[in-house]
Amino acid sequence: MSLKHRVIPSILNGVSKQPALMRASDQNEDELNTWSSMANGLSKRPPAHLIAKISENFSDDVFIHYINRDTTERYCVVIDAGTIRVFDVLDGSEKTVTAPGGLTYLGTGSNFKAVTVADYTFIVNGDQACALDTAGADTTPQPSYNYWLNRNLSGAVGFTPDVWGAGQTAQYRPNTANGTYKGELSSMEKLPETAANGDMYKITGSVETGFVSYYVVRRGSVWEETVANNQVNALKASTMPHALVSKADGTFEFAPFSWAPRRVGDEDSNPPPTFVGKTISDVFFYQNRLGFLVDENIVFSCSGDFGNFWRNTVLDYIASDVVDVAVATTNVALLKYAVPFNDGIMAFADQTQFSIENGEEGLTPESLAISPVTNYEINQKVRPVNIGLEVYFCGNQNGGSIVWEYTRIEQGDSLTAAEITAHVPGYIPAQLKQLVAAKNAKALFAITPAGDVYTYQFYWNGNEKIQSAWRKWELQGQVLAAKQMDDSLFVVVKRSDGIYLTQVDLEEDAKPDDQNHEVYLDMRTSLTGTYNGVLGKTTFTVPYAPDQSAFQLIRPKTDAEAPGSLIDPSQYEWLDATTVRVPGNEPAATAGEVYRMHVTFSQQFPQDYQGRAVTTGRLQLRTFTINYAKTAFFRTEVSPYGPAMAAEVEEVVPSLLSQFTGKVAGVESLKLNEPVFHTGDYSFQIYGDAEQATVTLSNDTHLGATFVSAEWEGFYYNRASQ
Repeated sequence: MSLKHRVIPSILNGVSKQPALMRASDQNEDELNTWSSMANGLSKRPPAHLIAKISENFSDDVFIHYINRDTTERYCVVIDAGTIRVFDVLDGSEKTVTAPGGLTYLGTGSNFKAVTVADYTFIVNGDQACALDTAGADTTPQPSYNYWLNRNLSGAVGFTPDVWGAGQTAQYRPNTANGTYKGELSSMEKLPETAANGDMYKITGSVETGFVSYYVVRRGSVWEETVANNQVNALKASTMPHALVSKADGTFEFAPFSWAPRRVGDEDSNPPPTFVGKTISDVFFYQNRLGFLVDENIVFSCSGDFGNFWRNTVLDYIASDVVDVAVATTNVALLKYAVPFNDGIMAFADQTQFSIENGEEGLTPESLAISPVTNYEINQKVRPVNIGLEVYFCGNQNGGSIVWEYTRIEQGDSLTAAEITAHVPGYIPAQLKQLVAAKNAKALFAITPAGDVYTYQFYWNGNEKIQSAWRKWELQGQVLAAKQMDDSLFVVVKRSDGIYLTQVDLEEDAKPDDQNHEVYLDMRTSLTGTYNGVLGKTTFTVPYAPDQSAFQLIRPKTDAEAPGSLIDPSQYEWLDATTVRVPGNEPAATAGEVYRMHVTFSQQFPQDYQGRAVTTGRLQLRTFTINYAKTAFFRTEVSPYGPAMAAEVEEVVPSLLSQFTGKVAGVESLKLNEPVFHTGDYSFQIYGDAEQATVTLSNDTHLGATFVSAEWEGFYYNRASQ
């Protein structure tokens, strides 16, 4: 027998579902509602504070899109059951949305995609096939409510100068009706000098034009390139993506976008874009072009001219022209998503992923290069996301979800993607609903159909990834959608009494205005009490129907006697689902629902002189020591004979051994009737076989806890020496 000691220098690498022997020292058996910082350690996850109730209910097919225009204008767009609504995520207020062209384009489904460019959000109904309009529609002015977005054509005929701006509308000018067709000529030189205004000729193809025929019409004293007669040149706006436009008065307008007609050539020299007659699977913005994915094609608008998907001349390919190309692969590859990143685009089909790049001269029809880079079967319901130089996408495997991380290597493409869920097989449920990129926090959030959230945090030190940590979050409600903006995660949650917009502050040292420290309550909000002097009690009205068993009221920092302290929940008197009465005069309180955090350590092993785990003997754990920082509370839970035996041994060796409250004798910060945050070490006894014993740290209060490191001491019995 020998006394062994081991230090666990950090607890930052999340959960591992590998055999305990294969885990790193900083990986744990289980974690719930935790969040890590490379600088500070492992803490209780930040709470979700309430912004506003936004609806009584949404259907299961609800589509949610976030607009992050700037720090003062942030919105949540909701499309549900053929309606569209917009909410301000900063205060939860609903914005007025008008639809002068109607809402028919939305239909009743949920297959929507959206991208925001300045004041314009392009919305695509993936079930709506795009179509050409009728003959002659290109010579008719478009409805006044159609929107056009373009800076480069300021001052052009039919436009007001600089129409890029909130609340401004303009349309592409209609084609001028062609005049009289006079026949074919072999070259421009043969055009008659005496031609009348409106006379039109077809110039047949030659070596100089690459055997491309074109059409010209007499306009005044000059010949202009034009379109052939008797063909449909206009896109039908009612079938095309629509625009949700932020107007100068703070309202929004949903209307058809203005789409340019074909102005030159014919069906052969200037054919309709690929999306005509088909549905659009995705919309994106790249290098000042609006982009669509359609079957196996990727289609870019003319540069800076987002409504123009036609060639501007058939005599030559100009750099700013429309780009419409198909991916090259031996298999059918129907493109689902496009993710711009790292000076290129990654396009996703169901089983193949493509890298799309362009040369130094920018995106042109000649410079575009498309090549397959990986071959993974993806979850087609989940949009891939990028964080910096990495793109994350997911699939299903063995009843769970698998997530890949693709990084484009400089001076060449990587042909594989790293599986960042390899150490947690089966941990994340199958059929994920959404991936959310949190660039500032270096984190990824995976939302499940049940509304739980799995978080992934990572950290690179040069070319070495020193953190790759998965954990589970349970928020108070079913998470429908989320979006990171700056240092916050904005979350839409569904509860029994409605749909709520909440905010999770990911920045360190966040705290509510009415407290001196963070208050770990979900659905957190500030309440004002109404005191009844006759009863000697205070009544609070909660803006939602809380889980009464988890609900807590915390006194504000301005309380003279007990700032930041908990009003005793055993004294709560519920008058109805949203009204609670407490003893005494309590002018104000921070309210919300408490949630549990826990960390369960992996099985511990002694090590030999080379740092390898020793498995030949038996380790009897004696004590655990936790190094904590700025902590007011945590509980130690020990099952010496394993969780399955906890009930049988509880009377002899209680599972709950001790709890730490931060109130350490002799510490200067020790105060009565208010929380105390302390940094130090805390030791507790185990006295259990390391193979069976489970050690858990938990916190189910409104107070914070941060764990920096741990160490243990135990007796090792070497069977080989017995």
